Amino acid sequence: MKPLSADLRADFLLFEGNAQTFRLLTRLQLLNDNFGLNLTYGTLAALLKYTVTAKGVDSNSHYAGWKKNGFFQSEKQIAEEVWRETRIRAGVRHPFAYIMEACDDIAYSVLDTEDAVKKGLTSFYDLMAFLRHEAKGDRLAIETCDRSVKKNNEYKAQARLSPWELNDISMQMFRVYAISGMVIAVSQVFLRSLPQILSGSFKGDLISNSSGATLCRSLKTFDTKHAYRHRSVLKIELAGYQTIQRLMDYLWRAISERADAVDLGSKRPSPFANYVYNRISENYRRIAEDPANKMPLRYRELQLITDMISGMTDSFAVSFEEELREYAN
Repeated sequence: MKPLSADLRADFLLFEGNAQTFRLLTRLQLLNDNFGLNLTYGTLAALLKYTVTAKGVDSNSHYAGWKKNGFFQSEKQIAEEVWRETRIRAGVRHPFAYIMEACDDIAYSVLDTEDAVKKGLTSFYDLMAFLRHEAKGDRLAIETCDRSVKKNNEYKAQARLSPWELNDISMQMFRVYAISGMVIAVSQVFLRSLPQILSGSFKGDLISNSSGATLCRSLKTFDTKHAYRHRSVLKIELAGYQTIQRLMDYLWRAISERADAVDLGSKRPSPFANYVYNRISENYRRIAEDPANKMPLRYRELQLITDMISGMTDSFAVSFEEELREYAN
């Protein structure tokens, strides 16, 4: 089988969830045609936070759209069609893409912090102390802390609340204050910078150019120190890594063991390979086997594994791996 080009290999070596989302919506969700969910060009343009393939990624660029890959080679023509119909040239983001990116930054930075407190990895008081030190002098961060502590004191006066409940309800109010404050900050930058955004000359992203930059950055630092590196989280990551590795082995066996080497949908010689291959989503198999699919065979094989793995929930991946492990030998 002919080796894949560097451009095609990069789709897998530099796999990116944003590119998989674009593929999911435009290719994998079949209705009565080959246009995925049939979303509008404007919606798809806003979805493209990153405007290059894996080969064009430049992590050092001041332009945020080049820092990751936004689509795979298999969907390159669709991305180009979206740009053409929305009159956006390659390398330039749709204005709404900036808003969607800011929503992601704000939501994940705050919700990961709240989740760490709910799981008992840290506390509301740890967060307040960290932010006052890390973001000292920043108006929005200090204002958010002050309002949150004031609410915490009000709740504390209610003797009925347990320490766990106090932590939880205090973090709920922190979430409200932090998100609303950063949303206002981002909105101001968007309106002020709209001419530069429309011309393609805007540098960076909305949150880093706003008065919410320090708060958002400080929350991400807090998340890294108190959540992502916690032993319990690392243990889950390790288990997930091992689960995915074994699933990829099982899926590759099912995909590669076939009667006809050039026909992806041909009969599987072993009961195990036959069972596993037929457990792959019918949509995914149909697209990979489609004679009209012009991507190289090896690319389609690898993408079939990628589609299946990335479409699994955590619980399904664990149960599916356990099921296959029982019959693998």
